[in-house]
Amino acid sequence: MSKNKIQNYIILEFLKNYATLLLIFSLVIWLMQAVRLLDLVYEDGNAFLVYIKYIFLQLPRILSKLSIIIFFITFFWTLNILEESNEIKTISFFGIEPKLIFFKFLKFSFFFSIILIFFKAFIVSYSSKKSRDLLNVEGIGAFSNLLKENNFNNPSRMTTIYIEKKNKNGEFKNIIVFQENETGGSKIIISKNGSVTKVKDKSYFITEKGIVQEVDLKGSISQITFDKTTTDIENFKKKSADYYKISELSFIELINIYKESETITTNLDAHVQLVNIFLAPLIIVSLVLLLSTLFTNYESKINKSKLKFFLFTAGFLAIFILEILITYAGKKIFYLYFLIFYLLSLFLMNLFLTIKNFNYDYK
Repeated sequence: MSKNKIQNYIILEFLKNYATLLLIFSLVIWLMQAVRLLDLVYEDGNAFLVYIKYIFLQLPRILSKLSIIIFFITFFWTLNILEESNEIKTISFFGIEPKLIFFKFLKFSFFFSIILIFFKAFIVSYSSKKSRDLLNVEGIGAFSNLLKENNFNNPSRMTTIYIEKKNKNGEFKNIIVFQENETGGSKIIISKNGSVTKVKDKSYFITEKGIVQEVDLKGSISQITFDKTTTDIENFKKKSADYYKISELSFIELINIYKESETITTNLDAHVQLVNIFLAPLIIVSLVLLLSTLFTNYESKINKSKLKFFLFTAGFLAIFILEILITYAGKKIFYLYFLIFYLLSLFLMNLFLTIKNFNYDYK
C-alpha cells in the first residue's frame, strides 16, 4: 500500500467520523429548534407548510455553527480510535512518520476552511435570506386557529380580537376587534357574527351586523353601521419581525453594505458578519496547529493523558472565546478589532509552537 493511500485512508476515517458526529448533533439541535419554532404556527398564524419550509432552511445555519467544534472533537476522536486499534504503530511500519500524518491534516484543514467559507458565504446566507422571505411574503395562513372563544386574542401586531363563542365550523358570535394604525389613531369593530372564508387561495375575515368606530390623530370619533364587512387577512401584520437581520442578508448584500460604509462603525454588524464568514473558519487551521505536539517525539516525555486533556481544554476554550467575541463584536468596535487580533494572534502563536515542536523533534 502506498504512503498516499495510507494517509488518505486516515483522512477518510476522519471524514466518516466527522459526518457521523455532525449529523447526530445537528439533528438533535434541529429538532429542538423545530419544537421551539412551533410558535410560528400557533402564535403567528403561519401555515404548517410554511413552517416546514422555514425549519428546513434553518439546517445550513446549524451545520455551519457546529462545524468548527465538531471538527475539533472529531480530530481527537479519530486519533484515539487509531491509537487504540494500534493503527498508528502499524502505519509507522510503512515508513510513515506521525509528522507526515500531521502535515496531511494541516493541508486538509486549509482546504476544509475554504469549503466552510464558501458554505457560509453562499449556502447559509442564501437559506437565511430565503427563510425570512418566506415569513415576509406568506400571509397568515391559520387565522381562525389563532382565535379562541372567551378570550382577548392577539393574532397579529396592533390587533386584538375578542370572541364570545366559536363553533366547529369556524363561525364566531359577538366579536370585538381593536386595531391600532401605524400612523396613529385606532379602529374598533363590534359585530354579532363573523367567520373566516377562503376564496381562490385567499382568506378573508368577515364580520356581520355591527358598527365601526374610528378615532383619528386629533381624537375625533366617527361611527358607521354595517351589514357585512370583508377584510383581506393579508392586511393583518404578523407578529414575527418583517425586516431582515444582518445575519439574514445575502452575501452580495453584505458586500454592498461594506462598500457603501464610510466607516466601520456605520454598519458594524455587517462588518462583523463578513469577519464571521471569512476569518472565523480559519481557526480550524489554528486548532490543528495547536495539536502538533501529539505528532512529535516531544509528547513521549509528557504524560499523554494530561497532554490530551490540556490540548482539548485549550482548543475548546479557543472556540468558546471566538463565539463570545463574535456575539459582542456587533456592539462595540473594540470587540471587532479584538476579534480580528485574536484570530491572527492565535494562528501565529500556534504556528510558532508547531515550528518549535518539530525543530525539537528533529534534534
